Amino acid sequence: MGALGVPETFVSLLFCFSLLTSDLTLCDGSSDTRDFVEAHKAECHYVNGTQEVRFLIRCIYNQEEFIYFDSKEGKFIAKKEFGRKQADYWNSQKEAIKKAKSGVETFCKYNYGWLERLGAIGRRVEPSIKISLMNPDEQSHTKQHMLVCNVYGFYPSEIEVKWYRNGREETEQVQFTEPYHNGDWSYQILVMLETEMEKGDTFTCEVHHSSLKTPHRVDWHPQLSDAAKKKMATGILGFVLGIVSFIAGLVAYMKGREGLLPQLSGSFLF
Repeated sequence: MGALGVPETFVSLLFCFSLLTSDLTLCDGSSDTRDFVEAHKAECHYVNGTQEVRFLIRCIYNQEEFIYFDSKEGKFIAKKEFGRKQADYWNSQKEAIKKAKSGVETFCKYNYGWLERLGAIGRRVEPSIKISLMNPDEQSHTKQHMLVCNVYGFYPSEIEVKWYRNGREETEQVQFTEPYHNGDWSYQILVMLETEMEKGDTFTCEVHHSSLKTPHRVDWHPQLSDAAKKKMATGILGFVLGIVSFIAGLVAYMKGREGLLPQLSGSFLF
């Protein structure tokens, strides 16, 4: 779980900046620093609240992580050869290691309490589920179709989604995206099933999430697809219009007969 920073945690930025500006050598062996991208990440990993906390400082240069600090190991670890010299140097500095280790308290545990007061810790939001048929081709003679289970609006991000066809779990033709942020403290995931379908089949999207006491299941039937619904709506509309036209014609016919009857009766009298 990532956490937000406080002033004490600028230690991670200072470490990475120091590593990148002291005796920097680029990947190709040159020392031209006019064009480079530097990034750093400070991460907190919690187990059972704050009972076990792991603090990481990741230093990234041109999209490659070259060195990181791990509070569990208590030292800096080089991931690239050009980060080995920096790792050896910082590991020899007792004050630097002590300062990095302090991030467990000043960064991770501090922010955990802040997030707890904010209501983010333990927050649970149930997912919404929608099933749709992806790009149905009515002219195609193949029986292969792509069903999409859109699961959205849930929190936290850990989730499991399963597809069933007529009660049997489908695993071979299933594709899925990673859960991604919606920008509002919620997540969304798409799980696709490529399958054959016949009239009478029942497809089920089953969602397992910590906000749910039991798995949430939504069924989908081929005859109730979007295309079928459009055809049904068109047919119903045509039927209604036909009835209205028939009634209007009948009313006009009856009115015409009412106007004609007196004339006929008069002709017989005279």
